[in-house]
Order: sequence, then C-alpha cells, then structure tokens
Amino acid sequence: MSLNILVAEDNAFTASQYTKILEKNGHRVQIAKDGVECIETYEKALSEFDSLDQNPFDVVLLDNNMPRKSGVEVAKEILDKRPNQRIIFASAYDINSLIKAPGDMPKSVEVLEKPFSLNTMISKLQS
Repeated sequence: MSLNILVAEDNAFTASQYTKILEKNGHRVQIAKDGVECIETYEKALSEFDSLDQNPFDVVLLDNNMPRKSGVEVAKEILDKRPNQRIIFASAYDINSLIKAPGDMPKSVEVLEKPFSLNTMISKLQS
C-alpha cells in the first residue's frame, strides 16, 4: 500500500532520513521545511484535488517545534479545512499539553513520541 505523505520537518537531516525510509517502503513524500510551507503545500494540493470526500494526503507527519508556525497551529489549520485528515505528530513534547482544550484534537490526530526508530515510524504510518 503506497501512501501519499506530507512531512513538515525543519531539520534537514531528519527530513532526509524520513524521505529515504518512506520512499524505500514505496511511499510518495513531499517535504515542507516549516509550518508555513506545510500549509502552503497542503493548500496547493487541496486546490488541485477534486474530491470533497477525500484528503489530498493519506498522512501529514508533523514536527511540533518548527519556525514560523508550530505543528499544533498547522494541525488546527489543516483540520479546519479537512477534519478527517490523518495527522501524526513526531514530537518529544506532550502534544495534549500544548493544546488549549485537551479534547480539541480529533481521533485522526496521533502522536509518535521521540525518540523513535524509523521502523516504528513506518509501522505507525502503515497501521
């Protein structure tokens, strides 16, 4: 099963490692280097996407601590547009504590706590 994945990661080495392992496992990957670029990439894909019932990406993998816009801010903007978009936070932070109202994030949002192995990430994405 090939997934279309948008990755927002400001660390170039980490983004490169994610890309290598994800593509090796047959997935299509787009990298955004910060939160603003992630939103721009998502909106561009959304504008080119015909279906209102489906999302332009199978998964959005977000770092939380990024320049210009945090992962939590990005997630909220994406979910405003597509409430069922699957989002996985790859973060060392407790994402729930960063959200003002802990019940705000829907079930489509998951957390992959750092540190994690690349194999753990693949398993989470493919589950």
